[in-house]
Amino acid sequence: MQDDNDLSDLLGYRTHPTFEWKVRPRSDLRNAQRIMSSIVRNSPTKLIISGMGSGKTGATLDALYDLLNRFEVHHVLVIAPRFVAANTWPNELAAWQHTRAISYAVAVGEPEERAAAIARRAEITTLNFENLPWLAQHIRSVDSWIWDCVVIDESSRMKSGEGRTKATKIKTVNKAGEVEVKVRKGGKQTRFGIMTTARRKISRVIELTGTPAPQGLIDLWSQCYLLDQGKRLGQSKDEFERRWFDKDRYKHTITARPGAEDEILSRLKDLLVTIPQEKVAEDAHFIPMKVRLPEQAMRDYQDFERTLYSEIHDVEAVSKGVLANKLMQFANGHMYREDRSVVHIHDAKMEALEELVDSAQGENLLVFYGFKFDKDAIRKRYPHAVVANENPDAVTLWNQNKIKLLVAHPASIGHGTNLQFGGHIAAWYGLTFSLELWQQANARLPRPGQTKQVLIYPIIAEGTYDERALTVLTAKGVTQDRIIESFTLRT
Repeated sequence: MQDDNDLSDLLGYRTHPTFEWKVRPRSDLRNAQRIMSSIVRNSPTKLIISGMGSGKTGATLDALYDLLNRFEVHHVLVIAPRFVAANTWPNELAAWQHTRAISYAVAVGEPEERAAAIARRAEITTLNFENLPWLAQHIRSVDSWIWDCVVIDESSRMKSGEGRTKATKIKTVNKAGEVEVKVRKGGKQTRFGIMTTARRKISRVIELTGTPAPQGLIDLWSQCYLLDQGKRLGQSKDEFERRWFDKDRYKHTITARPGAEDEILSRLKDLLVTIPQEKVAEDAHFIPMKVRLPEQAMRDYQDFERTLYSEIHDVEAVSKGVLANKLMQFANGHMYREDRSVVHIHDAKMEALEELVDSAQGENLLVFYGFKFDKDAIRKRYPHAVVANENPDAVTLWNQNKIKLLVAHPASIGHGTNLQFGGHIAAWYGLTFSLELWQQANARLPRPGQTKQVLIYPIIAEGTYDERALTVLTAKGVTQDRIIESFTLRT
């Protein structure tokens, strides 16, 4: 355990804090957090499903404090989204009187910083998902794996179920000047592959998520495999799919067979648990801002959707899949050409954002964007806007009410980021097809500590793919909601 005086800098391994939390006694843990803590202490493997802002991080740390003190675990590796690993877990460790004594290191940042963090052999080490391959290379052998407990925060990111990247073709020229093609089998290990290799060295695996199945039942296999090593759903993803799903090779779709959902969930009844979320903040109030594209822009949009080519803007969609992405770009007001140059189309959404800024009357505003040109357009119109992932102090300044307009991509600021202290109004400048990003981003403001009604304004271009995106998000939520309900802990 480390001294409290070390918490401010941790010898350089601590990144910028997101907010100066008031240190709380252990007695401040809410009832749902106490239940989660008990589950972590008493279950060597468990997938805990609980909504955003439910206190999963604090509850897990409370359990780890006891497990470390009792020497039931010695080293804990927390794998989480980058911002969560660098800020949320360190901040939460410093937020509780009893967990402040735990030694920890943050393996996020430049390679030398990560290496120094690993070398500390701290009781808790936080690592972002993207750096798992680096960790595998750094320790060189699974025999060097020291973490007997692993916490996977937002475990749905482990859903690929693939052991290695695909084989690659390498072209070389021999001495005779002839081109030879060699196939290198099995590329670098994926995140999932690394974890399956290390699994035999791990005695406890705890997975945390509020969105266990963003794309449906198919997302459950890899998460459950890391817990039970295939005992319940099969030794491979192919076996899982063959048993419970039908594949359409031509449409590239996979659907669950009748009765598959009930059978799968029944097999997982002792492995998954849903913790009902306590009412600690008012639910967000959604207020769609519908905008109409200029008449000519709408005609161009419809022609582009029909023909996959926009002559006036010199943009082509090479397939129906690409078309969907291009149409969402069009709805936002710009599109990428093939050479990645940007063509401006309309300002309908910018005018809606201007209206929202004016009606906010000085209130701080959080804006989610979809494409880089959205961010550039917003910053051009509002030079004082702060882009979250470009300023390491952005969240701190936002929570200190020092940022009037915070611009963020939902993938960079969604998971675990506490923004409830800096404002209560958010807008979606560009929508997403990802249920996980949608839910996580929408949970940044209505969190414990929020004192006002949260207002979320999706800016929707009428008659465009924006409207279809909302339909897709709703449809994707159906199966996931049933999964969450099936494993709800009854108290």
